[in-house]
Amino acid sequence: MRTMDPAIIHSSFQAQLVRVLGFYNSAKPHLSDADVTILASSTLVSVATIWESFVSDLIIAYINRDPSTFAVHLNNALSEGLTDKQKAIKNRYAKFVAPKSIDKATVIELLDGDGNNVTFSSGQALQDGARRYVAPAHRAGIEGLTVQQLAVMNLWIALRNHIAHDSEKSRKTLKDKVSHGTLIQFGLHRAVNNVLQPGHYLKSLHQVNGTPRIEVILNQMSAIAAAI
Repeated sequence: MRTMDPAIIHSSFQAQLVRVLGFYNSAKPHLSDADVTILASSTLVSVATIWESFVSDLIIAYINRDPSTFAVHLNNALSEGLTDKQKAIKNRYAKFVAPKSIDKATVIELLDGDGNNVTFSSGQALQDGARRYVAPAHRAGIEGLTVQQLAVMNLWIALRNHIAHDSEKSRKTLKDKVSHGTLIQFGLHRAVNNVLQPGHYLKSLHQVNGTPRIEVILNQMSAIAAAI
């Protein structure tokens, strides 16, 4: 069975980021300030969606290449909800035989019967999912993400959700994520004031190097992707 190549998934994702950032920078000079605000918001939603697909494909590829940890997850799933007697019967008469390989289609079906992407609500949830599904050698980069990297990831997820939903819950979540102290070094920190308009926040420049926040986030997203 031919296995998926994580390197191809990585390179495709990086190429997509380059295209999105290139479009943002080429379109911005021709737009009004109000339209740049809209452009910054739509760019964040676009890259957050691309990120979601990238992570899903990467997790599937890692399982496809080495299903050993995923097999443990499957075995544990078979015992959920069973009584001690039922577990004893299962272990004696219906022992689980771990698969040596699982094709892509089967991995997708086992992760989500409806064929949806494997999604994670936060950086910490991604790390938990990797420990649950992915063999140690493949998940090392995910487990090794720093507190700062996780904070940036949580920020772009919160920004994407607030732009998409504009709810009280998403506003409170964004306020919490953008106030994380480790974001100060990236120029992404907002301690007191709410982010009322994500587009304004994203198009604003880093106070030190003059880089728009949307570009800072994309650069960090690229670095995090390369690390995992």
